[in-house]
Amino acid sequence: MGLIPDGLRRWADANGVALAEAYRRGAEKVVDILLALERHEVQTVSVYNLSRANLGRRDDELEAVYSASMHFFTSLIPANFDSATCRVKLHGDRTLLPADYVAAAAELEKTMTGGAFCINVLAAYDAGDELRAAYRRAQRDGCDITDAFEIGDVDLVIRTTAEPLLSGFLPMQCQYAQLVFLTTPLNDLEPGDVDGLVAEYRRFPQRRGR
Repeated sequence: MGLIPDGLRRWADANGVALAEAYRRGAEKVVDILLALERHEVQTVSVYNLSRANLGRRDDELEAVYSASMHFFTSLIPANFDSATCRVKLHGDRTLLPADYVAAAAELEKTMTGGAFCINVLAAYDAGDELRAAYRRAQRDGCDITDAFEIGDVDLVIRTTAEPLLSGFLPMQCQYAQLVFLTTPLNDLEPGDVDGLVAEYRRFPQRRGR
């Protein structure tokens, strides 16, 4: 599964809430979604935290994202997921991210090593970078490039805004993904909404072009 948690700036404006608080609530909602997906026995969820292009945003916007992300890494994930069953992996250019962000993610990667539920976090992510890295691994290991991607195929992508855009999210892996663009903002989603999306997906025949 792929999750693009979008629209938090608009939600903050519409609700008269500070940007930092909107993103913090968004991080908590992402955890609610992850818990719902884990209950439905989804094995892997890739969460789009920041594209490399997003790093060109204003400093106050980035600070809000980084602060919420630190809350996600240091408090929310350890409190809600079992390290024996959950695994966390950061994907993207770590050299472009704050040192405390990278350190917090690395600590989770070290402690959350289970194999039943994998959370991929994409930050400072760029699809071109990912493709070039996969090509280098394929050359090194003598395998097909499709086997050299660190993240596998995505079956369902949920974006929490209505704009029908992937914004560079895992384009190779999403070739046959079902795409869902929500009108309900991330911070207004309830666990039952996620239950309904999963149930609807499982009713949809997945033919992958065949």
